[in-house]
Order: sequence, then structure tokens, then C-alpha cells
Amino acid sequence: MLNLFKKKGSEDWSSMMLVPGLIFIVVSLTHKELLGPVNTVSSVLCVAAIGALASQSTANAGCKLGMVGVFGALMATLVDMDAHLLYISLALLTVGGSLGLYVGMSVTPLQLPQTVAAFHSLVGFAAMSTSIGSFASNPEAGASMENISAVLGDFIGAVTFTGSIIAFGKLNGNLSSKPLTLPGKNFLNLAALLTQVGLTTVFLQSGEGLYGVVLLFVIALLACAMGVHLVGSVGGGDMPVCITVLNSYSGWALVAEGFLLGSPVLTVVGSLIGFSGAILTKIMCDAMNRDIFNVLFGGINNAPVVKSAGDEAPKEHTETSIDNVADLLASAKEVLVVPGYGMAMARAQTAMGEVANLLRANDINLKFGVHPVAGRMPGQMNVLLAEAGVPHEWVLEMDEVNPTMESVDVVLVVGANDVVNSAAQELEGCAIWGMPVIEVWRAKKVIFCKRSMAGGYADLDNPVFYKGNTDMLLGDAKKTADQLVSKVRERLERV
Repeated sequence: MLNLFKKKGSEDWSSMMLVPGLIFIVVSLTHKELLGPVNTVSSVLCVAAIGALASQSTANAGCKLGMVGVFGALMATLVDMDAHLLYISLALLTVGGSLGLYVGMSVTPLQLPQTVAAFHSLVGFAAMSTSIGSFASNPEAGASMENISAVLGDFIGAVTFTGSIIAFGKLNGNLSSKPLTLPGKNFLNLAALLTQVGLTTVFLQSGEGLYGVVLLFVIALLACAMGVHLVGSVGGGDMPVCITVLNSYSGWALVAEGFLLGSPVLTVVGSLIGFSGAILTKIMCDAMNRDIFNVLFGGINNAPVVKSAGDEAPKEHTETSIDNVADLLASAKEVLVVPGYGMAMARAQTAMGEVANLLRANDINLKFGVHPVAGRMPGQMNVLLAEAGVPHEWVLEMDEVNPTMESVDVVLVVGANDVVNSAAQELEGCAIWGMPVIEVWRAKKVIFCKRSMAGGYADLDNPVFYKGNTDMLLGDAKKTADQLVSKVRERLERV
């Protein structure tokens, strides 16, 4: 996956990352008194990794810094173990590492959202089981830091565990993307939360011995049910935000685990994940014009949805052909491609990358405009375009492309709908009202490449389909994109 962010022809210095790894091994094995500094350096590397991941140009290095930091922390932990625990840990690391390697080599960028959700569930399960196991080994009552960490890790971990499993099922197509709407769901959420507060209070005041362990199991079971209900109540269109929320949850579960186990590295890494996930959630909610509580609790205050601006009268759209689109692209000076999840599902990103290379090679300024919530998780479109060999300099964000939209000759929308829907600005009360969108209708010409005239995840008609400067190129995005490559090449060869 790291190779997706490496430019063709650039030197690969990945092997140099083995050097600090070897240093960690030597220092950990020969100077146990330096295990504290090793953990500190590992924490700093993880902080640096988060900073590097903020830019596509340094994302590759950021991943490697994080890997080295985690490797250093693992070495320091293993070296400090007793012999019998070391053998068990090495066996578990071998199994886990093999599974991780298999998943990493077999997962495609299209499957990243559900893969991330699956990994979140493992983090949640680890925090939950560690919290219960740690308390069971020393079951003393009282509101100590260890017990507070245990109950928080138990609760957050359990919610993350089952919530992430439900998210995986929705993203992978095993479960319906429609939100779960139980009668009185808001009352159920409130009652469950108040019950958790009561159980936590009892645990901290009188939870000792087997009684305390039983309380932690009850808290975990109720939290598991909460995770199923909370994430089940989230609709498919809000799953990108749900993924970032679960990411934040997994971070706070790690923080609790770090306090419980006395591990500064776990605390630091958990804080990074928790805060970055929370910040990303805020950014995503702003990009979707959604209230975080509406997302978390499955539309607690949702108003009635307005279906479309013109249900009363049928509207006409204009269809076009591959030849016409190829002519438009070949004669344009400024071209913007807006990718969406439909492009990912059709695996059309490689063909679109070829179209981009052809046009750029003929002095046509082509850019990709990516909406923050395009796809099923933040950054998925960026990863798909990187897989197709599109340089990250060609990929711009919504706020970068909207100000210059009038100067764009042709906008090619590939598999996107809601993120370019003008109803967000024109139809008050609709499902996406107020959501910032890429304002493609302001360009000189708009071409929609999609399977049909159906709405997107919001199930909302798109007024842009019927505007005078819009043509529809209907059909399978992969076949259309492949045909477009050959037609554009033909047109450019004539020039």
C-alpha cells in the first residue's frame, strides 16, 4: 500500500528504515536500562508519523516512521518480559503478523474502508479483554486510576468492538446500509448510557473480587449492545463519518489501556489516534453539513426529507456519446475530473488516470477535484487515484477547485452524485441542504459519467442533470472510461 504514494522513477530508500529498527533491537537487548528512552523515541516517531501523514507527498515516509516507532515499542516490551511470557508473546506476534501481512497484501484500495473497520474492532476487543483481565489479576475495589482506566477501557473497547463489526458489515455489503430504526431508539440510547453510569459508579465504589469482574462483564455486554445499536442506526451515507468516530474511539480505548498497563507509548499513540479521529470527524461533519449527534445517534433530530425540487413535473436531460466527450476533452484547455464511489466500484480509476496522462501530455491542464466525503472513508479517492498512478500534485480539494470553476472548460464527473448536487444550495429542507459541494454547474460544460439517472446515497434527484450545460454519458463507468481512453488518444493524434 505504501508504494501507491511513491512516484514512478523516484529512488526508494525504504531499506534504510531497517537501520533504526536494528538499532532498537541492539539497544533493547544489550542495555535494558535504556528501555525508557527507547519508548520515548518510539513515541516521538509516532508523533512525527502523524505529522507526515498530513500531506500526500510525505505520507509514505509517515507510514514508515510509524512502523519503526511501533516496532521499537514492541521490542522494548518483549525484552522486558519473563521467559515464559516471551515465548507466548512471540507465538502470538507470529500469528498476528502473518495475518496482518496476508491482509495487507490481499486488500485493494476499494476494500480499505471495511478493512479499517475490521482493524478497529480488533483494537476494541483488545482494550475490552485487557481491561477485564488486568482487573481480574488484581481485583481491588476503589476509585483508583487503575480501576477507572479498566472500566473506561472496558466500555469504550466494547462499543468500538461491536460498532466496528456492524460498520464492516455495512461497508462490505453483508448488512443493509439502511439505518436501524427501533421504536424509541433515543430513549434506549439514554437508558443504556444512564445504566452504564450507574454500573460504573457501583464498580468504583464496591467492585471487589469476583463481584467486580462480573460487573465489568455486564458493562462490556451492555456496551456491546450499545455499539450494535448506535452504528446500526447510522445510514450508509454517514458511514464515512462513522468510520472516523470509531477511529477516535479506538484511540481513547488505547489511552485507557496505556494508563492501565503503565505504558507511555500506548497512551501517546492512543492520544494521537483519539484526537486526530475527533478532528477528522469535525472536518467531515462540516463537509457534510451534519451535526455529530445526528450521526452518532442515527438522526436524533432529523427533519422530514424533501425528495426533490421538481417531483411535480417530469424533467428532460441531454445524453451524449463517447465521441462527443472525446472531442470536448481534446479541444479543452482546462479540464476537471470529479471522482466518486461509482468510479471505485467500477474500477475505472486506471482508465481515468490514462485519460489524464494523455491530456496533460498535450498541454491540457487537467486536475482532479476530490470532495472530503467522496467514497466510503476519508482519503479513499486519493488512494485510488494514487493506485492509478495519478501524481498527487494533480489532485485538489473542494475548496481549491470551487473558486476557479468558471474558467473550467469541461468537468467530467465520474461516479459521483451527492457531492456535486446543486440541491444542497437550491432546495431548502432536502437531505443534503447546506452541505458544501463541488459546484460543477458553474463550469462551461459538465459531463456526468454514471450508470443511470438514479440518485446517490442520499436518494435525491440532482438538478445539475437537467441544466443546459450538462450532458449525461450513461453506462458502466469502467467500459465508458476504457472507450474514452482510445477515443481521446485518436482525437489527440489528429491534432
